[in-house]
Amino acid sequence: MLIEAAQHLDRHPGPLGHFFRRLAQKKNRNVAVVAGARKLATIAWLMLTSNEPYRDALPSTTGAKWSRLRIKATRQRCRGGSAKGEKPTAKLPGGSGTIKALAEVDDSECLPQTGSLTAGEQRVVERTECGDFVPRIAQTQVAPRRPVKPAGRSEH
Repeated sequence: MLIEAAQHLDRHPGPLGHFFRRLAQKKNRNVAVVAGARKLATIAWLMLTSNEPYRDALPSTTGAKWSRLRIKATRQRCRGGSAKGEKPTAKLPGGSGTIKALAEVDDSECLPQTGSLTAGEQRVVERTECGDFVPRIAQTQVAPRRPVKPAGRSEH
């Protein structure tokens, strides 16, 4: 299962994705996959022993996964959105969505809070040129809505 997860590290924007892409340039892709799987196993072990969530997770996908897990376990959905009778207003023209910060996602799902980056983690972020990724997941973002494709006839 770790190998399957490591196969997709080339698309991850954080430090793990950078590690994988850098290693895949130097060595065979299969070597990079195995190294990425080992790194994932090490990170998982450290997360379990320190009781801390993964700090480089993408907030949008993490929130959706935790929400689905909560619904399966407790059958409780979180109520959100505008109050009844109140018209929602878009923050961007054409509509928008709000992506919570990773700390807000962890807090809303009652997960332990992550501490600040250690000196070693800060060096890794600087060395992997992910300096814009870490602050981006630490703050709330407003993302434009994806354009809806018009329903048209398919011509054969």
